[in-house]
Amino acid sequence: MEKKARSIRLLNIANGDETLYDELHARSAVQNKVCTPLVCLSSALNNSGKGVNKVRRNDDLLQHAQDFLDQYFTSTKKANTPEHLSRIDQVKKEIEATGTYQLTETELIYGAKLAWRNSVRCIGRIQWTRLQVFDCRSVTTTSGMFYALCGHIKYASNNGKIRSAITIFPQRTDGKHDYRIWNTQLISYAGYKQQNGKIIGDPMHVEFTELCTKLGWRGKGTPFDILPLVLSANGHDPDYFNIPKEIILEVPLKHPSFDWFEQLGLKWYSPPAVSNMMFDCGGLQFTAAPFNGWYMSAEIGCRNLCDTYRLNMLETVALAMGLDTNTTTSLWKDKAMVECNIAVLYSFQLKGVTIVDHHAASESFMKHLENETRLRRGCPADWVWIVPPMSGSATPVFHQEMAVYHLKPNYTYQEPAWKTHIWKKGAAANNSTKPKRKFRFTQIARAAKFASKLFERALSRRIKATVLYATETGKSENYAKKLCELFSYAFNAQVYSMSDYDISNIEHESLLLVVTSTFGNGEPPEIGVQFARDLYNMKVRYISQIQENNSASSISVFKMIQCDNLKKLQSKNLFGPLSNMIFAVFALGSTAYPKFAAFGKSVDSLLGELGGVRLMEVVTGDELADQDNSFKKWAPDVFKLACDTFCLDQDESVHEATSQFKPETLSNATVRFVEAKEESIEASLTNYHNTQVRIRF
Repeated sequence: MEKKARSIRLLNIANGDETLYDELHARSAVQNKVCTPLVCLSSALNNSGKGVNKVRRNDDLLQHAQDFLDQYFTSTKKANTPEHLSRIDQVKKEIEATGTYQLTETELIYGAKLAWRNSVRCIGRIQWTRLQVFDCRSVTTTSGMFYALCGHIKYASNNGKIRSAITIFPQRTDGKHDYRIWNTQLISYAGYKQQNGKIIGDPMHVEFTELCTKLGWRGKGTPFDILPLVLSANGHDPDYFNIPKEIILEVPLKHPSFDWFEQLGLKWYSPPAVSNMMFDCGGLQFTAAPFNGWYMSAEIGCRNLCDTYRLNMLETVALAMGLDTNTTTSLWKDKAMVECNIAVLYSFQLKGVTIVDHHAASESFMKHLENETRLRRGCPADWVWIVPPMSGSATPVFHQEMAVYHLKPNYTYQEPAWKTHIWKKGAAANNSTKPKRKFRFTQIARAAKFASKLFERALSRRIKATVLYATETGKSENYAKKLCELFSYAFNAQVYSMSDYDISNIEHESLLLVVTSTFGNGEPPEIGVQFARDLYNMKVRYISQIQENNSASSISVFKMIQCDNLKKLQSKNLFGPLSNMIFAVFALGSTAYPKFAAFGKSVDSLLGELGGVRLMEVVTGDELADQDNSFKKWAPDVFKLACDTFCLDQDESVHEATSQFKPETLSNATVRFVEAKEESIEASLTNYHNTQVRIRF
């Protein structure tokens, strides 16, 4: 790569011929407020400064907003268009009138993903496009927050197949009405300090456990008590909520070779959902925006289990292994730590819970660094935090120079809520306890079931399902509306014709359902022409990113869609633009034509090549072979799969809705058979095609 002006040269010490040049740092919108020309404080836990708890002035807010909107519209290929300029003008007026403004849903989703992409300390950023965003800005109470967070936990846990997600609550306004999650993580273990100074549980959470106790919570005093969620809404005093046991995923730790390891009684939870950081996007400060990925094994095996200020299990494990702990030359700490990591990996894999080892994580980050240098001409990264806590020099990231700079949007540290909260009920309010009330088991079970339904519904209202259709005769539109009605029972479903759909939104869809017919010899219906062109152009841009010399042919775009069988060039470490989207296609057509349902099949193929995840293989409906029944079978099948995929239970109303789609069978019990008058071939063909047909011999 040729050296560019204002670029930073970054060497890979292990591979001297591999040099990266970073130019992205030049557009860094955030000044380092901690480091000085003489002192580097990159390794400080909070190196973003102390100003994050301040409300931004209108001029600062507008500057951040304009920078973000420039990034957003550039990403949608609409920079400096009337739409872009109009949006900036709209935001400016809104800020002048109210002191704040509202992001659109697509802007919010884009910002949340970009913030992960910009997070300098995250080794797993290669997954940044695969973030599910739950927009909860309409929530106004702590109970609403609780139900939303339960839905987040259930969605992210996914029976062990962990999915990245973020839930975003209302933004800061005047600094006096913040929404906060007081926990450092949504799921964490309590720490109880005993009179003799010893600690039962996780020492990291002793202070927070004492706070929960003052609020009225009573733990069982075991080493692995799940802490309640402590939430405050609109600046009010906090409430605590116990997380339902059935949605908490825990993994008992055992070792493949040491039977005694299981007797230690260790376990850990998943997913790790950070809940005390602030999502800073477009100048807006979202003080409650918990997000999760999945664990790297060293986070548990090295840090949580072995750090002296956490569970401190190193010596216990070393002694059980028969190691000499009296001398450092025996390397007992290193040996014990390796076995702890082996136990963590083995246990998580045994239970089918997503986890990645530190070597695989390091290799994926190097691939991400390569991708970002090509796509963005740089990648901010904090070497101190990227290098894993064990086997450092055995990983490729150890030998790679990195540049630390902070871009917006981003996730930033903020002061603990209990240190900044102004109590409304007086200074003694946090010392009061809630009166206890005894409940019968049946009452508790009924309440748990009711609460479960509430957060199921809260989750369903936040998962958007988009139904697109393209039609010539109206049949696809009719099917699409029926499908949307069905999905409305469990999702926030909306239906659009392809001609009315903004293609720039497709990258931010969670669930896309396509119902489309084919016109003529494999062409799209008229209202699907532009959608087809946009989708193919998106593919061309994607291919060009990973194959520099690729260019589009001058052949008709629709012919290209039909005949183009480009090899899948994306590597396993490069996700397509639609990698966060799940989709399914119902393709209508007639086997009377040689290219049966060709357009629907092409849309399915394109969505898959762009990284979309198929909910099920494309299903076709033949006009000559009971098309209605094909749809009636497909609709409930795809609906049930979608509910399972997004961890939504199906209640009685949903089963009632799906029952309406049962295929009709012809029998003496369902229809009345009568003798039909035989028609001539000409008459039959005329009636079928609704046009005069004459046969000449």
